[in-house]
Amino acid sequence: MTTRARRFQFVAVPLTLGFIAAASGTGWARMVMRPRGFAAPLFALEDTPVGGLAAAAETPAYASSNAIAAISDGQLQLGAIAIDEDSGALVRTNRTGKLVASLPIGVGAAQLVYDPQAKLAYVTDRRGDRVIVVEVSANGLKQKAAFATDLEPFGIALAPDRQTLLVTTIADRSLTAFNPITGQVKWKRALAAEPRGVAISADGKRAAVAYLETGTVDFLALAGEVGQLRHVALDASPRNRNGGENAARGYARNSFAVQFMGDEIALVPFQRSVPVQGRISENTGSYGGGFAPPITQHLAFVGLGSDRVNQAVAQVNNHQVRAMAWDGKTDTLYVAGLGNDTLVAIRNASQDGASALTSVVLNNAANRCGPTGLAIGGDGSVAVWCSFTRSVANVFFTERSSSVVGSVTHGPSLVASSMNEVQHQGFVAFHASDVRTSSAGALACSSCHPEGRADGLTWRIEKNELQTPVLAGRVVGTHPYKWDGGDKDLQTSLTSTVRRLGGVGIDNKGATALAAYVESLPRPRAAARGTDQVARGKALFESAAVGCNSCHDGAAYTDNETHALEGTLTTVDTPSLIGLAASAPYYHDGSAATLPAMLRNHGAVYGMAETDKLTPTQIADLTAFLETL
Repeated sequence: MTTRARRFQFVAVPLTLGFIAAASGTGWARMVMRPRGFAAPLFALEDTPVGGLAAAAETPAYASSNAIAAISDGQLQLGAIAIDEDSGALVRTNRTGKLVASLPIGVGAAQLVYDPQAKLAYVTDRRGDRVIVVEVSANGLKQKAAFATDLEPFGIALAPDRQTLLVTTIADRSLTAFNPITGQVKWKRALAAEPRGVAISADGKRAAVAYLETGTVDFLALAGEVGQLRHVALDASPRNRNGGENAARGYARNSFAVQFMGDEIALVPFQRSVPVQGRISENTGSYGGGFAPPITQHLAFVGLGSDRVNQAVAQVNNHQVRAMAWDGKTDTLYVAGLGNDTLVAIRNASQDGASALTSVVLNNAANRCGPTGLAIGGDGSVAVWCSFTRSVANVFFTERSSSVVGSVTHGPSLVASSMNEVQHQGFVAFHASDVRTSSAGALACSSCHPEGRADGLTWRIEKNELQTPVLAGRVVGTHPYKWDGGDKDLQTSLTSTVRRLGGVGIDNKGATALAAYVESLPRPRAAARGTDQVARGKALFESAAVGCNSCHDGAAYTDNETHALEGTLTTVDTPSLIGLAASAPYYHDGSAATLPAMLRNHGAVYGMAETDKLTPTQIADLTAFLETL
């Protein structure tokens, strides 16, 4: 592909995406995509480019975390290895996507990197708190070693010199550097909440970490003063220069991945969320209170070549970018959207002339793909991990006249899902950008609830500011639903949410599938806390003097009632406290930014527990206990 790709000519591709039911059925898994009119461009750079006139230095694929890696001999695509989060299996395929071997890692296993010289794969076992080292042969997979990590490992990256392995952990909020041969810890650095992907620059001198809800990307020095940290805010400022709804304040959210192009350019996908749109003409029933989609999809190019960080943001067509891959030989960037099954190719990606090359729809006639991993093959093809079908799709690009066309071949489903059929239908529906669940298919449940968690924002809904609650581990037995307790059961709540999103609606079968999936989500894991401090906090929580468990009682820490409190709502549902550490800000209006602030100052809500007279030590003890729930 190298020679051919350098002859690619730019072609304006008007393809955008919508959904049409396949003739064989109208279930969620059978909703397939066809071109239709939609406002989002394939790729539109909104700022001055950060790249130069020449392509960046090639960066090894193993220098950033992914769900799939290509196996090749430098010229031919021989197959791939991929980690399936659903079943927890590591799979090895041949070049047509058929199964060669599989190895159980653990349900929820997240990311991998592949060292082609040592023929070793490193896989993060998210629920097992370990990295698994796997020997990859032509015909098999064999576990060679395993080493323990902090709680809930996710992102993983191998330095270009293959001497350091970086791992992010979600619950313990850490970045750890390991010796990849011995598993010994070299150093460790604390991170902010909800870290995900990690990447290392081509020269091995810096690393980058992406986050779901901080709106930032972290850069850490790997040379000199190792571990020195620099926070860079992703630019989610308004791009509507004429004002209007989307000129309101935006927040960068849902950055699952990060990728270096060379030494000094990092790529970070994010969604721009506008929780409070303009109120001159208000749509009170919608999320954000406006008429335009409150969420748009973007890609940040962060330049690190000088003392001043430069940033250029592009709007993209891909909905919920979970995977990227950069072909340094051709300077072509591939970006995949989980929500709308798009693969967009961007030519001259590291240069000042970056532009859209072509777009490919990844699903087939029967099923959505749900891309969460991309890898460049030795022949220039792109291997895609399809999380919905647990299969590998291969995309090949050819020149036709003045354009480039991509063709997709789909391999078979490789492993069985850990979900039942109804839960799996809900899994697809939860992540799909679909006209049934949102206006023009611009949103999905996972837009505000990534992994069933929360975006850390407070949205304007029906003239109130309402905080996004955590769903994972929190919905079983915690009725009624919504902050005012207005929905008696989960199916009713999901149906009313779809109405607020502007979707054409879901039937009882669809609501049942969504509910089944949401109810299956595991609760967020909490970082370890000192046992003595937690015990003191638990005693305070249960004491009559403080009174927390007078409402927050039982397995889910709720009394299933609504209460009249001083605030913006007439009555407020008692929320479950499960996963409290992952659900900031607090109260229904998000007026308390942290747990200590909630306990000390109450935000804008009064009439709850008697915490005013607690000492700083008691506040710390009670906070420690609450963070373990």
